Amino acid sequence: MGGSKSKMVVMFVLLLIIFEGGWSEGCLNHERFALLQLKLFFIDPYNYLLDWVDDEGATDCCQWERVSCNNTMGRVVVLDLSQTHRGEYWYLNASLFTPFQQLESLDLRDNDIAGCVENEGLERLSRLSNLKMLNLVGNLFNNSILSSLARLSSLTSLDLSANRLKGSIDIKELDSLRDLEKLNIGRNMIDKFVVSKGPKRLSRLNNLKVFDLSGNLFNNSILSSLARLSSLRSLLLYDNRLEGSIDVKEFDSLSNLEELDMSYNEIDNFEVPQACSGLRKLSYLHLLRVGIRDGSKLLQSMGSFPSLNTLDLSYNNFTETVTTTTQ
Repeated sequence: MGGSKSKMVVMFVLLLIIFEGGWSEGCLNHERFALLQLKLFFIDPYNYLLDWVDDEGATDCCQWERVSCNNTMGRVVVLDLSQTHRGEYWYLNASLFTPFQQLESLDLRDNDIAGCVENEGLERLSRLSNLKMLNLVGNLFNNSILSSLARLSSLTSLDLSANRLKGSIDIKELDSLRDLEKLNIGRNMIDKFVVSKGPKRLSRLNNLKVFDLSGNLFNNSILSSLARLSSLRSLLLYDNRLEGSIDVKEFDSLSNLEELDMSYNEIDNFEVPQACSGLRKLSYLHLLRVGIRDGSKLLQSMGSFPSLNTLDLSYNNFTETVTTTTQ
């Protein structure tokens, strides 16, 4: 008798969850409705959202293209809206994403977004406490976007490459993103970081592992600005305005660095002091098409990096035959 009562209680609780949550063949009704509302703002020239329709045969939004749900409650956790609005710039209403309370990944790349509707900016995404990945590649955002991202403290990956960031970037805009592990601001027109007086602000990004600064206008002064990022494993500085001699001592504090790419700069000397103690974990060093002429000297200095297994010196014009000496 007691067993039957227990089963009835369990069934009642399950029914209550279903009706209260608005369960609809795999996804919640209110999230399905929110997706349909969202679709109205995207032109979708390539018909990626073709199955986002309101009819009896497509009630489970978890089965729709570009949507992924968790397995337990059918909540939307991944939204891929990349390349769904092309042709002319427009302004996004970020509040359209707030119904997706379990959202973990949002991809908005290549959509010609120039900014956000007034009072409906990306700071609205701070309501999504599970949001880990935000991809904004290939839009038209300018420097003002940084302040609107400051409240998204749950992010671990942020991609702002190929936008319209330019000039100086104030590092304090990044202060609150302390869980960030991957940051890409490549292919913009940034020429320097502004570091506030006192402890360098970048040191607060103590979980940052991958930092892509490629395709900007940074000169040699950027190296000192990066000195406090001791958690970095990959640093991409290719295609900037680095020039002349680069002293490896600039990287001494980056004790966890495994990959360094400084290709496509005007570097004529990669100076490695004999007593070099930094970069002990460096495995990949890319120096393609730089201005280094003395290849033999460079190769002989590579012994200072005991973990190095890939060295790319393609498209350089060494003045003599490159030789190495085995000790």
